[in-house]
Amino acid sequence: MQVFTQKRNPITGGTEWDVQHEDYDYHQEIARSAFADMLHDTERNKKYQRALQLAIEKMHNLGKKANVLDIGTGTGLLSIMAARAGADSIIACEAFKPMAECCIKILECNGVKHKIKVIPKRSTELTVGEDGDMKEKANILVTEVFDTELIGEGAISTFTHAHKFLLEEDCIVIPDSAVIYAQVVECPTLQKWNRLNDLADEDLQIILRTPQKMKDCSGSAAVHDLQLSQLPRLAFKELSDQIPIFYYDWSGRSPIDRNRTVKQQFVVTNTGIAQIVFMWWELNMDTEGKICLSCAPWWAHPDVNLSCERPQDSIPWRDHWMQAVYYLPKDITVQKGSELSLVSCQDEYSLWFYVDDGKTTYKNYKRPICECGIHMALSRTHVSYLNDGRRSKRFLAQLREDLHKDAVVLDLNGSSFIGLASSRMGAKTVYVLENSNLNISILNDYIKENDLQNVQIISEVTDDILNSVTNVIGDPNFSSAILPWENLKIAYLLYKYRSKLRDSVVIMPDCCEFWAMPVEFQDLHKIRIPLNKCEGIDMTIFDNLVESSRIISDADIEAQPLWEYPCICRGEARKIIELNMSDLKPTIASDGTYKVSDNEDNDANPVNGFAIWSVWRVGGKPISSGPIDWPNVGQRVVWDMHTRQAVKILKKSSSINSADKWNYQVACDLKTGEFSLNINWEQ
Repeated sequence: MQVFTQKRNPITGGTEWDVQHEDYDYHQEIARSAFADMLHDTERNKKYQRALQLAIEKMHNLGKKANVLDIGTGTGLLSIMAARAGADSIIACEAFKPMAECCIKILECNGVKHKIKVIPKRSTELTVGEDGDMKEKANILVTEVFDTELIGEGAISTFTHAHKFLLEEDCIVIPDSAVIYAQVVECPTLQKWNRLNDLADEDLQIILRTPQKMKDCSGSAAVHDLQLSQLPRLAFKELSDQIPIFYYDWSGRSPIDRNRTVKQQFVVTNTGIAQIVFMWWELNMDTEGKICLSCAPWWAHPDVNLSCERPQDSIPWRDHWMQAVYYLPKDITVQKGSELSLVSCQDEYSLWFYVDDGKTTYKNYKRPICECGIHMALSRTHVSYLNDGRRSKRFLAQLREDLHKDAVVLDLNGSSFIGLASSRMGAKTVYVLENSNLNISILNDYIKENDLQNVQIISEVTDDILNSVTNVIGDPNFSSAILPWENLKIAYLLYKYRSKLRDSVVIMPDCCEFWAMPVEFQDLHKIRIPLNKCEGIDMTIFDNLVESSRIISDADIEAQPLWEYPCICRGEARKIIELNMSDLKPTIASDGTYKVSDNEDNDANPVNGFAIWSVWRVGGKPISSGPIDWPNVGQRVVWDMHTRQAVKILKKSSSINSADKWNYQVACDLKTGEFSLNINWEQ
């Protein structure tokens, strides 16, 4: 059975009816549950397994039965490990019922169903007693309820409740404890993700000033999770050593605070500007602290190999637990050797930070709240895009060339500031098309700050406006866009208005191209490829469940910030379609077949995906949302940090040589705002 659901078309901006499977939400939740990514984490699996073995041995050596409780069992992996290690009884609870049902099938497939009782409940709903879910309290708890912030999935309440109601006093908990580490840094690169800079041209002349309230805003406390190991080492300066800020005793020997503020002195290691706090954590898996699982970035990781060419490749990769970035409410200039205080704050689910130099006074260390609108209206990626001087300077240079004193400008993208810049650069009148109230509020703040008298924000474009326009501009990056082609909203609007525009109208950008190439992802493919077997445990039932749900709920192609996910170019980059903004047709389509490489190289190389990106041309010059430098076959690709690229991950890696071929079909309907793309290997 199918049902009608509403969805937003990012190209048209309108809401449309779509036909979906009646259990679409159910399948989407399964497809995006991220269990597979976690189960591909071999280090995590092995350390949990070893800790379980030690805990069960310890209970047996004490003459006790090993009664295990597995909270949030998922596929049942940890419960099966406990069964194989000799646990006497195992209770596995899983609140997500589709996964609980899948778990039971996996247990049966692996011959351990009789050893493990699966209860489809939250742990906080479990009862203990003769008629309860558990006949008696457990003396071993194993669980993985952590996220990038460690406590964001409710770890504190989960452990607290378990110790009070579900566990014996002298129990063993896996993991036994955790430590959160923080490091104060200066990082102008990442600060671009947080605060908007003044807009300047190639001569560094300020064209638009950022409103003061946006410069002073303390920002948002929402965590910015990143693969920090992929951040260029020269992009940041360490201002402190790594500082252990919070210790969590999961064992129950001491209570866990739900709210706390800790102030710790540290010695500044370099002169600079304290802007950001990097955070990560480690788990002590066993009671003796011999098994440690670290989520540190490479420069602070205990297992890093500093002698290899890329030390970041020598530590375990994981996408379910990354590192966290917190933006300090105020920048503070610090001197090497001086003493400052790092103020670390925690509530039940999140963290935030201050740096106190004794001069900056804070009434309290409250959780930062955005008061400028930027952090509510715009994603961090979009903020960084607006701060990309390389791109904005090219737009401004072309604007300066295109505009004349009587220019009437229509800006099609109110989530950028190019239209406002044209007002400062000599345009007579500027119309900015924007419907989002949050974006309109930001534009009005800029208009007031820069005293712009000739700008009008409009929700619809009238015929009178179209007849008067001399220049149509549009920064091809909308705040609502996720995939690269969703920025074709510019082409959709241009086609819609073209018949009412003058023949002499000047359009910027000139055209849009889409490019694709086969790649070998170093690790990213692990978020999609099947498990088959995990630590010797058959997981094909889980693989089949996830794959069938993905077919129903997920598109083949998704958006990813590829600068965080290294890959090697395995074939020539090929142009798959081009749209000329001055000569748009109602339907633009292309298909074809390409050889992997033009070089006659018969050596086979692994390929596990395709990367797709857009190139916009302004004044004939390319602005790429893909590789920074043109990719060479066999070399690592350096990706633009301020945009996301489109990715197709193959179900399995293939061995490909230069003579192999891939085909594509791409179509864009500018009447309906539909875009479709298929890429496959030639059979």
